[in-house]
Amino acid sequence: MDEKIDMMDRISNLPEFILHHILSFLPRKEASKTCLLSKEWNCVWSSFPILDFDQDEFVKPDMCYPYGHIDFMKSMHKSLRRFTERDLQMQKFKLHTTLVNFRLTALVDKGIGWAFEHEAKEISLRVQTVNNSFYTLPRTIFVAKSTNGGKLEQPYTCSAVKFFFLQKLWLEQICVNEEIIQEIIRTCPFITDFGIVRCQGFKTLDISKLSKLSRVEVASLEQEVDSIKVEAANIQHFRFIKSHQRLLDITACQNLKELYLRDLSITDQYLNFNIFRFPHLETLHVIGCNMLKRVKISAQRLRMLKINACQKLEELEIDSPNLSSFLNELLEMSNQRKVLNLTITIWEEVTFNLEDLEVLKRVTLTLPSSFQLEVMMIDVRCSSLSMDYGSLVEGLLSSFRPKKLLLPTDWDSQK
Repeated sequence: MDEKIDMMDRISNLPEFILHHILSFLPRKEASKTCLLSKEWNCVWSSFPILDFDQDEFVKPDMCYPYGHIDFMKSMHKSLRRFTERDLQMQKFKLHTTLVNFRLTALVDKGIGWAFEHEAKEISLRVQTVNNSFYTLPRTIFVAKSTNGGKLEQPYTCSAVKFFFLQKLWLEQICVNEEIIQEIIRTCPFITDFGIVRCQGFKTLDISKLSKLSRVEVASLEQEVDSIKVEAANIQHFRFIKSHQRLLDITACQNLKELYLRDLSITDQYLNFNIFRFPHLETLHVIGCNMLKRVKISAQRLRMLKINACQKLEELEIDSPNLSSFLNELLEMSNQRKVLNLTITIWEEVTFNLEDLEVLKRVTLTLPSSFQLEVMMIDVRCSSLSMDYGSLVEGLLSSFRPKKLLLPTDWDSQK
C-alpha cells in the first residue's frame, strides 16, 4: 500500500524550485497547509521565498477587534523569523496591514528590514493606521551594519553596500520624505517598477538616476507637492492619478510607450506639448482631466487612445497614422457638450462596422432623451485604401443626434 502511495505521489519528488512555483499560484493561507502533508513539504514551505502577508485575508469579520489584527502581526513575525533563520533569499515580500496599535510598529519595521537584508526582488508595502497619522518608513533600513552588529550613524553612500536585487518597490499609505526617497534611489539602483500611492511627507518628488526603471505609478498623494520630476531614459509606462502638483516634468522620458493620466488639473498646452515629446508612445489614456478644452494629439506610433470624462472638452484633433482603437472611447463624452469638433487623420486602411461598434448603443442609452448636440463637425483626413464613412457617420449621428452636421467640402471626393 505504501509503495502504491509513493508511486502516486510524484509531485513531492519534483525539484524544490518547481514546488515553490506551484505554491506561488495559491493564496498564502492555502499554501501554508501543505506543511502538514509531510516533512518534505514542511521543508518546502519553510523555504518558500514569496512572503505574502495580507491582513484582509487573515482577519475574519467574526474575530474580536483588535485581537485578530494583533494575531496577524505575530503570525507574520513568526513566519519571517523562520524563513530568515535559514538565510535564504526572498523573491517577494508583501505586507498589507492596518496598525491598530503603534506598539506593533516595531514588528513592521523588523519585517521590512528583513526583506531588504534578505535581498527581496519585490517589496510591496501598504500600512494603514486607525487615525489620521501615517506609518513612517524607518531610515534604519538604509543604515549599514558594522561587523560587530552595531549601527553606523551615516546612511549608505554611493560606494557602500547596496540592495542590488530589488527590482519592484510599491509604497502605499506611508510617510516618506525626500531624503528617504533619494536613499531608495541610491541604494536600489536596479529598480524596474516603482509605485508611490497615497503617500505623504515630501514636497518634491524626484525620480531619476535609475537606469533600469521601466514602470512608474504616482497616485492619490495625500498632500499637494511643489513638483514631480521623473527622468529615466528607459521608462516605458507612466501612470499619474489624482494628485495635486504645481509642476509635472516627464519630458526626459523619451522612450515612453504608455501614458495614463487621470483626474489631473492639466492644460491643453501641457498635454499637447508632452505628447509631442514622446515619439514612441503607443497607448494614451486621458480620463477625468476637466481643464482640457481643445486637444491636439500628434503621435505617429499611437495605436490606442482613450479620452473619457473630460467634462469641458470641446475640440479634439488627432493625427496618428497607426491608430487602431479610439472610437469607443471618444464617444463617452459629457452630455453637457453642445459643440463637438472631431478631426481624425488616418493613413492605414480602416473600416467601421456598426455590428462591431456596440458601444454606440450603450452611449445612446446613457444620454438623456432630451440631449441634442448643437453642432457636430467631422473632418476625417484619410489616405487609406478603404474607409466606411457611412457606418462612422451613422453611428455618430445615432449617438449624438446633432442639429447641424458640418463636413469638409471634399467629403464626396474622399468617399
